[in-house]
Amino acid sequence: MPKIEVELSSDLNEKLMSFVVKSRGSLYVQRSDVIVEAIKEYLERNERKVRKANG
Repeated sequence: MPKIEVELSSDLNEKLMSFVVKSRGSLYVQRSDVIVEAIKEYLERNERKVRKANG
C-alpha cells in the first residue's frame, strides 16, 4: 500500500488528535485510519462536483 508523507501545522495536528481520541477513544488512537477515511470522504464529495462541472 502506498504511503503519503505530509507535514501538519501544530494546530491541525491538535485538532486531528482531539478528533481521533473523541471518535475512537484514547486507547485506540490510529490517526492513519481517520486520515484515510477523511480522504475517501473528501474525494467522494469532490469527485461528484468535478463530474458535474465537466459534464
